[in-house]
Amino acid sequence: MFKSQQSNKHITVIGLTLFERIFVLITPPVVGLIAGYFLPSIADWAAGLPWFPFQGPLKLVASIQGMWLTIVTTILGLIAGMWLSAEAIKNSLFITVSDDEVKLKIKDSTQRYSRSDIASMFIDGKKLILLGNTGQELASELYESTPAKIADTFVKHGYPWSFDGDPYEAEYRLWVDHTPDLSPALNALLRVREQALQKKDVESAKEMQCEASKLGIMVRDRGKFQYWRNLGKVNEVGHDEK
Repeated sequence: MFKSQQSNKHITVIGLTLFERIFVLITPPVVGLIAGYFLPSIADWAAGLPWFPFQGPLKLVASIQGMWLTIVTTILGLIAGMWLSAEAIKNSLFITVSDDEVKLKIKDSTQRYSRSDIASMFIDGKKLILLGNTGQELASELYESTPAKIADTFVKHGYPWSFDGDPYEAEYRLWVDHTPDLSPALNALLRVREQALQKKDVESAKEMQCEASKLGIMVRDRGKFQYWRNLGKVNEVGHDEK
């Protein structure tokens, strides 16, 4: 979905193409407009099916007569589509790569990483992962491009790309509550983070993942489970907790 453009200054930008931007800006509003226009008719039809869910709201919409209802639902559909377009653009990841620095821009945030601070980088599912010199996670961001295109870009700029995935894969262990190798503070943190994951509170879970890194472990998710590996500070933290 992304395209790479390389300038004479040896900077590669991976971001939405002009065509993709136009597509994202136009498609959701058009779909919302059409869905909003036909919503009263759809509600009237669905209200006649006893097995169809949301019978209460459907019957309420179906009971309202007049062209003004269609106008209102059409406008609301258009607004909803425009909001989705804006969110899609805002949440798109833009990667700027030079021989000395990587810049990740998403939403209103820009993260910069020096080449000397990056020890490894790889794709984990739909996320681009950057690891630091002590094995800590520098960045973990969703991407829309193809893994091959991203890998090719970083390799061309001389970055340490790991084609085999996470070089620390074998060190991860499944977390269970009251893990004896972790301090009470870390167990409590992962316990609360598990609750955040169950509630799909992504921002809180990511914040607690960063906090766990400060306390000496890296945490990643696999399905409903959390896995962790030691960054070399756990024993010290555990000793402090005793």
